[in-house]
Amino acid sequence: MSLPFAWNRAKVALPKYERRDDGSFAATKETIAPKTPVEIGGTEVTKDGMVFYELRREPGKFIGKTADPAKQLDVDVTVTRAASKLPQTIEADEKWLEVKIIPGTMTAYVGLKPVMTTLYSPGKGGPPVPGYKFPEDHSKYATTATGHFPLEWKERVATMSNEKGEPKVLWFTDVPHQQYLKAPLALHVTYWHEDFGKRKSAECLNVSPLDGLWLFNWTLPHLPEGWNAVGAGQGNGESTKVIVTAN
Repeated sequence: MSLPFAWNRAKVALPKYERRDDGSFAATKETIAPKTPVEIGGTEVTKDGMVFYELRREPGKFIGKTADPAKQLDVDVTVTRAASKLPQTIEADEKWLEVKIIPGTMTAYVGLKPVMTTLYSPGKGGPPVPGYKFPEDHSKYATTATGHFPLEWKERVATMSNEKGEPKVLWFTDVPHQQYLKAPLALHVTYWHEDFGKRKSAECLNVSPLDGLWLFNWTLPHLPEGWNAVGAGQGNGESTKVIVTAN
């Protein structure tokens, strides 16, 4: 498969659409499975408050979503398109991660070549508001920080909590494949929900167990055999940059 994708990020199947002779769209009995991507082409039509994308492998069939920008945070259909230019901090052959909060998508690149893309769950509060403070406002409002974050360190497995010292109220035990962007902000496996693509976390980037394993093994620095954690620099190698934007 190749980008661009349209994702069904709902927990239920969504219908495919066909275009009628009068230009309107009607749902068919065919569906797109939950949490599944479909390849879309260049045909994009706005009609009756919806945006319809033609399926690349099924000409004449479409997937549709609301056209209202105010409703994009939690709509059931979201789109991943390949980056058209490199961020200023990224070299032409460098690994990096593109993370978008409102679409709920994450894409791994080498330069401008996408090598993996998936759904992830950002903070329940969505993107930060102007003038936010890191990390206080994110912990308070469950927003996910935006910015350019070289990975600080990675842990194969550890307990996670937003409490200082020994956790007494809220913690998750044995959370695998944690990667810290800027503590306490982390990209990590989440085993306590499977609604990826929708806003679910306290502020972190939640990924599925399979995606978390792939990302952990792909990003830099690599974890040496027998180690549980590794930090960037100090002889451990470079770190993969994670670029988080609202959209």
